[in-house]
Amino acid sequence: MPVLKFKPGRIEEVIGASLNESLRIIESLKIEVELHDYVELEVEVDRPDMYSLEGIARQARGVMGLEEGLPSYELLDTPYEIKVSHVATRPYIASAIVWDVNVDEDYLEELIQFQEKLHISIGSGRSRVAIGLHDLEKLPSTRLTYAFEDIDNVVFTPLGYEKKMSLREVFSITEQGRKYGGISRSGNKHPVLRAGGEVISVPPVINAELTRIEPGTRHVFIDVTGPELKPVLDTLSILVANLAERGKGRIGRVTVKTSYGIMREPTLNHTTRRLRLSYVERVLGIRLDPFTAIHHLRRMRYDARPLDEEIIEVLVPRYRIDVMHPIDLVEDIMLSIGLHNLKPKRPRRLLRGRLKPSYYWGREARRILAYMGFVELMGYTLVPCSYIEFSPGAQKPIKLANPVGPESACIRSSLVPLLLRAASRNQHYVPLKVFESGEAYVRDESSDVKVSARKRIAMLIMNHRVGYEDIQAYTYKLLAALGDQVVEVKRFSHRIFIEGRAAHIRTQNKVEIVLGEVHPQVLEEFGITYPTAIAEIDYTSLDTLVGETKP
Repeated sequence: MPVLKFKPGRIEEVIGASLNESLRIIESLKIEVELHDYVELEVEVDRPDMYSLEGIARQARGVMGLEEGLPSYELLDTPYEIKVSHVATRPYIASAIVWDVNVDEDYLEELIQFQEKLHISIGSGRSRVAIGLHDLEKLPSTRLTYAFEDIDNVVFTPLGYEKKMSLREVFSITEQGRKYGGISRSGNKHPVLRAGGEVISVPPVINAELTRIEPGTRHVFIDVTGPELKPVLDTLSILVANLAERGKGRIGRVTVKTSYGIMREPTLNHTTRRLRLSYVERVLGIRLDPFTAIHHLRRMRYDARPLDEEIIEVLVPRYRIDVMHPIDLVEDIMLSIGLHNLKPKRPRRLLRGRLKPSYYWGREARRILAYMGFVELMGYTLVPCSYIEFSPGAQKPIKLANPVGPESACIRSSLVPLLLRAASRNQHYVPLKVFESGEAYVRDESSDVKVSARKRIAMLIMNHRVGYEDIQAYTYKLLAALGDQVVEVKRFSHRIFIEGRAAHIRTQNKVEIVLGEVHPQVLEEFGITYPTAIAEIDYTSLDTLVGETKP
């Protein structure tokens, strides 16, 4: 988690209380405190709005009862404008101005710290988001351009240096150039931000000395760039809100003209969430009336109003990008109440703990399969999307919004493709008997996240001669050893199985099984040269059977 360092005097100044009282309030916000020559604050990684002292103070003033509800900032239009050309590697840029920040030596250190913590967290080491901070009064023009330029034609004085260099020299000479130069470079092209023709930044590498922020800087010009628009706008909203807390709350919009439209950011529009008081009671164990809940939400810098006796409408400030689920609102209500004020209650009934039926069944099944000579494998949860077509019973693939690469672009909906891949890579170990136990994920409209996890075990046998009867025998033997029995067998069709050589089985304990001989065409696609048979067992339903499975 991010560790921030501040001078004790700065904490007293910004919080507006003695050091001991300030640290007590800060700790109540779930921030770890260590007192040395500097005060070290370890902040939750999901609260980037509190990566600066002004952000912490904004939240602390709410808990202290000094300020409640949504913070108010004055948004003004400005003549500043960025014209964007096609930048292949880093197409998105957003910008804003914050007036009256009035940078001194202490705040300059904190501002650099704030910027770097955002680079590390939201920015993923500047690859996802990069931030440029400039002295507004040093900008050569209100007209800026953001373009993909030849690195040999870009000449400027990098921040912290005294002589001009080409961008190619910056990449080889400067520490930042060597560290970040490859993130957005494509051949001899790299993103460049200019004002009035002068280079002020080469995101995500380094700013120019021309617009350096230093003690005495009054107004700050911000640029944020990245390959995706949402994290760029999220980061900008956090920056302007926190800098405005130090200034007089005046924020300037900058117009960005692109091929896909015109943006005027920031907007700082709040989002709306609905919170059920029955959900708050279920999580915290206390019943709150609507007005008490609203009081605590306002202390945590939300606005809220009752829709009825059960539901509250909550307005979430734009900089709170961590609020994604009602549980986040409940956590803030808990922080406002104070964890020490939530008294534990003795349970009305003392119950003896035991294993969940599915956990016990899965553990025993793994042990039995090992006794039968099967070797357990552990595969990845993230798989190529092409694997879904080899997943019996799978629907549309569940895709990740931002996968690292094509090999991990989807969440697995079956364990079968992973066993087939393992078999293809271990054909020198024939006969082969392997299995895997784990969760597969399927679409489920009844779930609040539209996806549900299924507990499964899959087993594969590969040999010179293997058929349906072989995998069926192992499956029936496993079920018998677990005290279950087959009650229904149906014909099953899927492209991975030979037609007429596959079945769907249901047991007395409502365990669902598909098994069969793998089709030669599928074997060929995986590069498998031996006959193969597979079974996949779904035992999720065991948890709904009380007393059926004995732990």
